[in-house]
Amino acid sequence: MLRNSRRLILTCITALVITLFHPSSGSSEVHAATKASVSESIKVTFNGSEYKPKTAPFVSDGSVYLPVRDMGELLGTMVAWISSAKTVTMNYPELTVKLVYGSKNAAVNGKTVELTAPLLMVEGRIFVPLRFFSEATGADVKWEPSLKTVSIIRVDDFIKPQVWSGIWLNRKTGDLYTARDEQSPAVFNGKLDASIKGSVSVNAGGIGSVLTIVDNYGEPQVQYDAYGILIQNNKIVSQKKASYFQRYEENVSYFQVYNPKGWLLYSVLTDGKIVTVFNEQGKAVKEYDLPALAGKDEVYSVLMIGEDYLVVRPNRTGLLTLIDLKDNTTVVLADKLLSGKDLEYARSNDVPYHGDELEFAGDMGHGTLSFSYDSPVDNKKDNNVFLSYDRPSYEEERNALPKNRSVSELASGCKQETIKSVVMQDGDLLYIPLIGDNKEDGKSINTVCGILKKFASKGVEETTGPPVITEGFFHGMEISFTEGDALQLYAVSKGLAIDLEGNKRLVLNDSQANRDFENLKVQPPRISVGPNPARIGETLHITGANVEYWSESSVVSVYWMPTDSYSNTDKKSLLIYTGTAKFGRYDIKFKMPASGKASDGTMKNIPLGKGRISVYDSSTIELLPAAASSEKTGK
Repeated sequence: MLRNSRRLILTCITALVITLFHPSSGSSEVHAATKASVSESIKVTFNGSEYKPKTAPFVSDGSVYLPVRDMGELLGTMVAWISSAKTVTMNYPELTVKLVYGSKNAAVNGKTVELTAPLLMVEGRIFVPLRFFSEATGADVKWEPSLKTVSIIRVDDFIKPQVWSGIWLNRKTGDLYTARDEQSPAVFNGKLDASIKGSVSVNAGGIGSVLTIVDNYGEPQVQYDAYGILIQNNKIVSQKKASYFQRYEENVSYFQVYNPKGWLLYSVLTDGKIVTVFNEQGKAVKEYDLPALAGKDEVYSVLMIGEDYLVVRPNRTGLLTLIDLKDNTTVVLADKLLSGKDLEYARSNDVPYHGDELEFAGDMGHGTLSFSYDSPVDNKKDNNVFLSYDRPSYEEERNALPKNRSVSELASGCKQETIKSVVMQDGDLLYIPLIGDNKEDGKSINTVCGILKKFASKGVEETTGPPVITEGFFHGMEISFTEGDALQLYAVSKGLAIDLEGNKRLVLNDSQANRDFENLKVQPPRISVGPNPARIGETLHITGANVEYWSESSVVSVYWMPTDSYSNTDKKSLLIYTGTAKFGRYDIKFKMPASGKASDGTMKNIPLGKGRISVYDSSTIELLPAAASSEKTGK
């Protein structure tokens, strides 16, 4: 490790296995037997600490080699293999290295440097010379043959806290660098106004432009300095520091508000007392004085900001608090949501910190907020439940809402014309939904209505506790009606169930209903492309789904892309056909063109050979030259 806190890891690459079909001169192939004979006992140390690579190093012609992935992990750099250019890149603050497979030279910050050892390919993987890459980052490298040990010493103060982030911080100077991805150079963003004392972690702030750098120090690690940094156009435009004792929860870094023109994104910084809100241009547009609003001179964690409320936690008492900006009230949520021993714990416990275990879970609309809670006194591990709080400021609005119809009322009027949609999922596996406007779904919707009618006639009401959080995804069926009602139907040990109000549910024990419920789950079809291989000018037949199930007619854009691309927005992708889908499913035919439209609007030739045809998902295809005409062949 570097200065006891540096974790040298490769980000954004979980596996890098590179296959090259045409090794060039200037590079070499090493047989597996040669590698194995010298690899087992080689030891690598970095600043005195042993580094254990995932793949054992080996020696070839006097040079020690590591795979690309392990090299980046060892040095704390961003390393990538660009297959289309057969190039390895390594990025680090003030350093960019490029090596082309087959070349005897490398480019270091744009300058040509002769390689003393070539890139090697072993069993389809690229290995790089350890000395060259290490010395490029300013390290000293020593090989101790008697110990079969490579010792790498590098003196710098950059820390790269997390595996997935392209973020480097100089703990002495505060210099901050970020890289957009593993192929992009590290860009200097500015200086963090900080004095780092302990271990550092970084959060990139979701879809916002805020980085949060947390310095955890003290004995035993009970002090937290959270630095919020707003970055616009690769430059730090604002930063704030909030200090916490014993308990640290990550402050919200952004929130969204909907208006008629669409969603507006706001970034958030806080020093624990003042919350500053920035618009998408990086301009401060609003401030909240938390001690004034909450009535206590405390340092606060800011856990959620809505259009007219804040959810905060005072660091000293630790009691989650709602600040309602609509009626200017403040509510200690434990007093409203907890009781008995749970409330007593929230009010009196001080180990490992003061306060409750409530966590904000979501805004359910119409002034209802949802919270998750794992009781520390029920002796059940990870038994999270959902608890809801209805803000009094929205009581009038909630009272004006249409009353939910009962299961019996919904079942009696259930038919295709009264169903808007039926959505089914098992965790993150989504099935093809049923759409009331789609006549082809009529038979399946009638089956759904039949299940509801059985609930109305045979269902047994049960009392349950608060909903238990088992995972982040729903398993079951959500039925939405045209008049705005909705029901969630899911499997339980006794059969099927529908949740009712007041911690109750209706349970149906019917074997045929169980079978119908499972048979309604149909996975979306994968894209099918034929013929394959296909010739330029030959008719392609493509079927599949583009998931626009709620639209009777939607656009189907067909792209060709190289095999190393997986996104239609990739600059290498070419638009080759535009058609239509009906309720999310398409069945199209067209002649394979010789060229396609690039993202810049220009027409480009499609290379022959292997590529991908992409709509919503993609399929590999091999393109062949156009068939010779009868005039040319003489037929």
